[in-house]
Amino acid sequence: MTSQIRGGAAAQASKAQGQFVTPSPLARLWNRRQQLLLRLVLWVFLLAFLLPFVWAVSASLKTRQELYVEMPSLITLNPTLANYFYVLRRMPAFLTYFQNSAIVTVGATVLQVVVAALAGYAFARLRFPARDLIFYSLILLTFVPRAGGLMVQYELMSFLGLRNSQLGLILAFAAGVPIPIFIMRQTFLNLPHEFEDAALIDGANRFQAFLLVMLPMATGGMLVVGLFEFIRVWGEYLFTLTMIDDPRLYTLGIGIAMQFIGLALEDGEFTSYGAEAAVYLLTSAPVLILFVVFQRMFIRGMMEGLKL
Repeated sequence: MTSQIRGGAAAQASKAQGQFVTPSPLARLWNRRQQLLLRLVLWVFLLAFLLPFVWAVSASLKTRQELYVEMPSLITLNPTLANYFYVLRRMPAFLTYFQNSAIVTVGATVLQVVVAALAGYAFARLRFPARDLIFYSLILLTFVPRAGGLMVQYELMSFLGLRNSQLGLILAFAAGVPIPIFIMRQTFLNLPHEFEDAALIDGANRFQAFLLVMLPMATGGMLVVGLFEFIRVWGEYLFTLTMIDDPRLYTLGIGIAMQFIGLALEDGEFTSYGAEAAVYLLTSAPVLILFVVFQRMFIRGMMEGLKL
């Protein structure tokens, strides 16, 4: 009797399991409709985000006759690089601005990654007084608008003699650390303790365990911090405009606004929309290339560093 009950229960369980594994045709049709709807929504968002970029590329390859028509088209009939040559001819200092942006951005990014990695490891692995209070106080700084303290930063930079200097910009940009520290703290929290404990047992001190064991395992989070910082500093305008008065130290954003558009209006020549599209594409090219090259590592680092 007991064996019959067990056999009936097993048959019912296998039947229920079979029904779960093999859904009905109506359920399969409903799942397919959901997938199609989800893909349609994703395609709409993708087109909405890509359309401005595609339009800028198309405009940069058009002549003025094609741009200023009653019904402009997205497809370029007679593509030309005249707008790019116009930008380089009218902005002889374009390479100087590009170099200034590269120096400031790379310097701030490297310093930001180092500071965020050290601080994130300390908040994740070390125990010291008021650790959580300090960490959450840093996180609260993300809700303070950067422009709100711009005058205070201006006075501080002037007092320290760091205005109109690339070193001042690097140090100022690297000081914005709440989000990078949060990402690196979460990255170190999600790493297993066994590797660090084994290094400490083998005779390594705390810094050696961090540098030789934990840091190589946190490359995903470091890459996320580096890409975020690179994009932020490369496109920064307001802070750089406030701290830099010397035209020789202009970054790309400031140089384009001050020298390209302003110069074209002063001498009476009309700057076409295609030339402006070309100069902004040249400015955004390093960021796009960097993201395309490291996109897989960036996604992996986001999954590791933002896991709560």
